[in-house]
Amino acid sequence: MKAGTSIMWAALSVVMMGLTASAWALDMDAMKKKVETSKGQAENVKKEGGEVKQDVQEMKAQDAMKNTGEMKTEGMKLKDAVTGK
Repeated sequence: MKAGTSIMWAALSVVMMGLTASAWALDMDAMKKKVETSKGQAENVKKEGGEVKQDVQEMKAQDAMKNTGEMKTEGMKLKDAVTGK
């Protein structure tokens, strides 16, 4: 009877180890997928950040050109006022 019980417990132990190993493998696969998803999201954020940076630089350049044009116009008005034209 003891031999049969020992074999039963050994078989049960092997089954439990197998279930534990497969559950661990599934968890690792899920973690791997989450990491890959996170990497993809990080790359998208980085790309969008670069695009936003470029847009800001373009807006700054446009604003600088607009301000330069306005300053030129004001300078011409002052020149005309001083010269009496």
